[in-house]
Amino acid sequence: MPRWTTVSTIAIPLLMCGVAKCQETTPVNATPSANIFGIKAGNQTEVFVASDVSKKVEKAVKGTLAVAVDTWGSSGRFEYWVLGTDRAAAVELAAAFCRRRVARGHMTKRDCLRDTTNKDHGFFTYQKIGAMALATGRPRGSAGHNGGAEWGFHRMTSSLPLGFAGVLNIAGEDEQITILHEYWHSIQNAFIQTQDHKRRRALMGPVWFIEGSAVAMAEINSAKLWASGKLPKWGNSSHPWQTLRQRMTNKMVVVQQKKKTCPTLLPDSYDDKCRQLAYDSGGWAIAYLMHQHGEDVLLKSFHPNVEKMGWEKCFRKTFGQSSAEFVVEFERFMDLPLGEQVKILPRF
Repeated sequence: MPRWTTVSTIAIPLLMCGVAKCQETTPVNATPSANIFGIKAGNQTEVFVASDVSKKVEKAVKGTLAVAVDTWGSSGRFEYWVLGTDRAAAVELAAAFCRRRVARGHMTKRDCLRDTTNKDHGFFTYQKIGAMALATGRPRGSAGHNGGAEWGFHRMTSSLPLGFAGVLNIAGEDEQITILHEYWHSIQNAFIQTQDHKRRRALMGPVWFIEGSAVAMAEINSAKLWASGKLPKWGNSSHPWQTLRQRMTNKMVVVQQKKKTCPTLLPDSYDDKCRQLAYDSGGWAIAYLMHQHGEDVLLKSFHPNVEKMGWEKCFRKTFGQSSAEFVVEFERFMDLPLGEQVKILPRF
């Protein structure tokens, strides 16, 4: 079972380097054709960290994002804002974020400060998560894709990456998986041109598909990248790092426990008490589809066609069945012995 809690979400709704440490990167490569996110052939990620976040953490975030871009291509304009544990530093970082938004005509200063400090998924939310983790000694982390399509960029926010910071015995590998997970959300969004909130949400698909895709792509690709040496191993936890099969087995244990009380293995809600199934069971569902149709099926076949066809029609075209038919098939798979289930996972 996981030794700590991490929360990853997706919300579909002038660099100030004196306050926030930041770096613009050089374009290299691209995935979808240029669109509202201004995709170019290169690494378009920008990282901004609060003043109490160490250079080591900043470097690790940038390095992991660079590997993600090299693996899946550019998702376009991308901002990753990392909070530490100090409230004053969070206030400074929020001010830097708002100066950027105002300068680019995205928001008024008043609206931006309200957004970054008072709303759920605001900067203070993430700062408090890190501060509480250190104060209580109970590890917890959170990162999310919090919109930005209306302004043509991916807006990402994260609490302190405990594993990169080397605290509370959390592995740096955990943080790499979190960043790959969040970057995959930007790839999902990059294939969708519309800025209409409702249509974008519909094209992203049900929550189990959104989050399950990010779980499977992050878990499987991180294992492949570690094996190839493209992603560095941290080895900074006293617990041995688990294999892909072990980590997915942990998720299966959670699924088998929760399915006794949850009405579906594949929920379409972030608010439901069974929301964890969207991640754990959803991750297995996408791994199952990748096993049947290839590891690149999402990147090469599904997402390039989803806006043109609509989510359900694209699912049927890509996977040869309706999503409802797939759910029935997947539930049968989830009744198999664990020894049969893990056979679908790739070995690296």
